[in-house]
Amino acid sequence: AYKELKDVERAFHQLKNLLDLRPVYHSTDKGVRGHVFVCILALLLIRLMEKKAGTTFGKIMEELEQVKVNVLEVEDEEVYQRNRINGSQEEIFEALDVKEPPKFLTKL
Repeated sequence: AYKELKDVERAFHQLKNLLDLRPVYHSTDKGVRGHVFVCILALLLIRLMEKKAGTTFGKIMEELEQVKVNVLEVEDEEVYQRNRINGSQEEIFEALDVKEPPKFLTKL
């Protein structure tokens, strides 16, 4: 049980770093329960991603962090254009059953 708790905390730490969150302090039981729930959910999502992709979460994020978006001004409208998706990124999206982000996107 202690090892699993350590895994949950590590998963939450990875999630906080991914989202660039600051430390969270809880003053109520409800806050603590919410924190534990998010830790467990983060661990579950990470483990599912690792199992489906057949690699570590760190390697998945390393690949997906290379997907970038540029904001272009076209006729007074913002257009978002992502860079090319490489083969390993395609494999990750396919393994996770997630659609690739569109090449171009405009605000509605």
